[in-house]
Amino acid sequence: MSPPLTVTVRGRTFEPTPVFDTFWRFAAERHAITEKRFKGLPAPWTNDPILEAYPFCNTYRVLDRVSQYLIAEVIEKGSQDPTELVFRILLFNTFTSINTYETLRNAITPFTWSTYERANYERVLRGLYDDKVSIYTGSFQKPAPSLGFVENFMNHLVFMEVLMKKLPMRCAKAEYVADVFEWLCTFKSMGDFTAYQLVLNLSYSNVLNFSDYDFVVVGVGSRRGLQRCFKGQIPRACEVDIIRWMQLTQSDHFSRLKLKFNGLGSESRPIMLKIGTTPRRPFRPSGELPEMRLPKAWTLPARLSLRIKCPEEAEVEFIEKFVVSSIQSHRGVEGEREFLVYWEGYSSDEASWEPEDMLADDAPNAIKEYWKRPVDSSTL
Repeated sequence: MSPPLTVTVRGRTFEPTPVFDTFWRFAAERHAITEKRFKGLPAPWTNDPILEAYPFCNTYRVLDRVSQYLIAEVIEKGSQDPTELVFRILLFNTFTSINTYETLRNAITPFTWSTYERANYERVLRGLYDDKVSIYTGSFQKPAPSLGFVENFMNHLVFMEVLMKKLPMRCAKAEYVADVFEWLCTFKSMGDFTAYQLVLNLSYSNVLNFSDYDFVVVGVGSRRGLQRCFKGQIPRACEVDIIRWMQLTQSDHFSRLKLKFNGLGSESRPIMLKIGTTPRRPFRPSGELPEMRLPKAWTLPARLSLRIKCPEEAEVEFIEKFVVSSIQSHRGVEGEREFLVYWEGYSSDEASWEPEDMLADDAPNAIKEYWKRPVDSSTL
């Protein structure tokens, strides 16, 4: 039987909007595009004018180019000692740049934590910096902690050393994947988004051996998507429960809408808990995709056990923190003003348009700082 088109969690019943069915149609078509690209089929990969013109996150995070590189080149190449795995994943995650990682790996021998010396890594990074070669990627720039250096890349390098002192042991002893996330969030420069991305990257290896359905952080983009899929305001405490319900009933919705959805890999893995974000730029193909690589750790028996730390995980305070980093633009929508907000600890892809009345209550100083800057009259 198909599930009811309402979901009841924590005593509240939520009714889907028409966007709810659009989400499933999008997920099926977006994954079909990815499957065609991995098979090497020529464009166009879809008849949908929006999906053809703009880039959207993969239905599965693990299939994006950065994750595929992480699995094949960072995790699978090199020592499989847990500490060395954590080091390589953490180093790559720090800059999230394939070019930076390969430059470091090619220049430093041996490329291991056991032989790590800061001066060697500083020399290579400073060489890139002096040559004006980007050390970071635009989508994943992270706030740098203040650890005594002028350059962000040096503060990040030292911060990596700080994390390496305890992160391998934290991963080894964690009873729940949420334990590692909570510990990472105790560091001032690790916002929810950056901490969760690191946890996901670690989970592609066997150093963080938990089910992919144990834990999710509801980011700005996910929150925005949920609000569009359901009528009325969704309390923060209900968000994770609704996402879990969607994940558990996904096959019913694909069937109800008569959508073909193959799932991921030979085992047809269902959609995971993470929801993607909205595009803002035209789609440009990045070339032929390499052979699909799924994490070998996913086959381990421990991954079959669901371990949710607590049913109230969505109510934990640190998951609900969204601090305005800056406001970069504004626009008029149906007679109301909205601001483009960049959030502390989140990448630029997570920036969102927020109504003026909400920001006036939550971040009045950010609005004042924005109006002190020269503004582009075209945005008025």
